[in-house]
Amino acid sequence: MLRRMKNGAWGLGLLAVLSVSRGALAQVPPPKTGFQMALRTGYSAPFGKVTEGLKLSDFSSGQVPLIVDIGGKPIPHLFLGGYLGLGFGGAGGSTADTCDQLNAGCFGLSLRFGIQAQVHFLPGEKFNPWLGYGIGLESLGLGIDQNDSRGAVAAGVGGFEFAHLMAGADVRLTRVIGIGPFVDFSFGRYNRVTLDDGDTTTSYDIESSNRATHGWATFGLRVVFFP
Repeated sequence: MLRRMKNGAWGLGLLAVLSVSRGALAQVPPPKTGFQMALRTGYSAPFGKVTEGLKLSDFSSGQVPLIVDIGGKPIPHLFLGGYLGLGFGGAGGSTADTCDQLNAGCFGLSLRFGIQAQVHFLPGEKFNPWLGYGIGLESLGLGIDQNDSRGAVAAGVGGFEFAHLMAGADVRLTRVIGIGPFVDFSFGRYNRVTLDDGDTTTSYDIESSNRATHGWATFGLRVVFFP
């Protein structure tokens, strides 16, 4: 009788463990494939040079970016897609001093877009670290509102973004949404300048010998849909 009671207790215990295990597994969604989108924002700090004679931080201040990642996962560990980003800021360094002397309002806007790939290390877990790399095109413009009859003038530069290095970690909140920190370092070279004095627009190429490498260091928060 005692042996039967022990065996019954072991059987009930085993059933309880299996039930708890099934419940725990059910709480962690399986790795997903298919469509995925994310929104990123934070703060972007400029570094490097616009040209050999002009630091990027002397042309533009830091910016608040809004970046969209959109694409899909052919396999749970790999995301392939594109990125589109806007950055909002102002003039920086010596350019900001000039704006103050002119009693003018200065505002900056950047645009970047391209393709990217991300490797996700734990796509089936609640905590999923990832690394990414992308390439694309970018432009940076600075508008100066002189508050007089001359109106606003603008200067812009554009070029190729040859390295877009990303890293982060998603914390899955539900099957539909996740959130987590990210860092983003982009490197590029501007090769074209555009000037607009309100009446005419002029564009010209930056000479090869005068081109320089610049970058943006971005830190912030990412919200991912269908993690």
